[in-house]
Amino acid sequence: MDKLKLALIGCGGMGTRHLYGLRELAKTPFNNIELCALCDLNRDNAELAARETEQLLGFKPPVFTSIEEMAQAIPDLMAVDVVTDPSVHHTVVCEALDLGLHVLVEKPMAISVKACHAMNEAAERNGRKLSVAENYRRDPSARLTRHLLETGRIGTPYMATFHALRGGNEIFITPWRHLKDRGGPLIDMGVHYTDLIRYQLGDVVEVYGDARLVEPVRKKQQSIGDRYEFYQQRFRAMPDEVPATAEDTAMAMMKMDSGVMVSFIVGIGGHGACRSQLILGDKGCLQSYGSRGSRAIWQPAGGEVRDQNAILSAVDDFELHPLLDHFFPTKNSVGDQAVDWKLIAYEQHELACAVLNDEQIEVDGIEGMKDVAAIYAICESARAGRTVTAAEIESGELYDYQAEIDAALNINT
Repeated sequence: MDKLKLALIGCGGMGTRHLYGLRELAKTPFNNIELCALCDLNRDNAELAARETEQLLGFKPPVFTSIEEMAQAIPDLMAVDVVTDPSVHHTVVCEALDLGLHVLVEKPMAISVKACHAMNEAAERNGRKLSVAENYRRDPSARLTRHLLETGRIGTPYMATFHALRGGNEIFITPWRHLKDRGGPLIDMGVHYTDLIRYQLGDVVEVYGDARLVEPVRKKQQSIGDRYEFYQQRFRAMPDEVPATAEDTAMAMMKMDSGVMVSFIVGIGGHGACRSQLILGDKGCLQSYGSRGSRAIWQPAGGEVRDQNAILSAVDDFELHPLLDHFFPTKNSVGDQAVDWKLIAYEQHELACAVLNDEQIEVDGIEGMKDVAAIYAICESARAGRTVTAAEIESGELYDYQAEIDAALNINT
């Protein structure tokens, strides 16, 4: 089997998870990637990742602190997997594309819509593939939910909710995730949710919303569950308190191209919580959009609620991609401790297939941009005090909120 010669750029916590993804892929007969190098501005991070790679894959790849130097040292390098701070995604990705490399970039695609456009333009002018690592939709639960919608199991959808609100003032994974110009919690987690909404219900056309900073000071947790050495080192060095500048709570009404209205409430702050995922149709409803390690839930009109296993027993026309079927032979990821790594492996495998066989990318740069734009539509709507259209956000016609981010990061497009 031909293999894609790939380098990892960004050797922090998420970069480590991508190494575990490569380990999961390497264990399958579908492996089509050869890891050639690691790159990080911080050589210590790269060296730590190299030691991790040796444990996971049995070899220690060369490390670099410069993308250009790496490309020169490995002339047959074909692609990179970019897992850096979102505020520099556009810089790193555009440099890689201009060096002739194909790219897989972690979500959110970029720190602003204009940064997304710069990446798409670089991919276009260089004739290279650009894929966004949006993993939630890859889970069997999301695939099954999509199948139920496409096959008319709930009839015609007319209304939906996506509520994921929890209280508290703890630091969300890393201090930088609370800074507006580094990728706050709404953009960091919100693109997962807007991607799921768009995957199941189509494009957003209008948004009326509000976004607020509820917790201006974030406090260090007592402990973290992540066992990766990078995360543990970072946690030990983390200050007890950090200031927050990015909004942490949002509410919006989203009108979809189909006419479906979606009630969207997302946040991590304050003192209340709510969770609700519903897609209402004229022949039943779905109580989940699907997600990583989650389950589909379906209630036909007049029938009982069915969880994923019951759905699979009743639906005989549902199939997964062969690699996902290999990872999840029961078509159910609930309780699978390696689900995060397996979904990353699928994203990596897809990029290799796209490059080696000239296949389509599922979440390409346009899809990634639309997910980012849907979140910023809420922030721009709150700033403008009116309903906004997706078109004016995606084009940059309305850009007051994001202009401050671009100015802080010297993003000129």
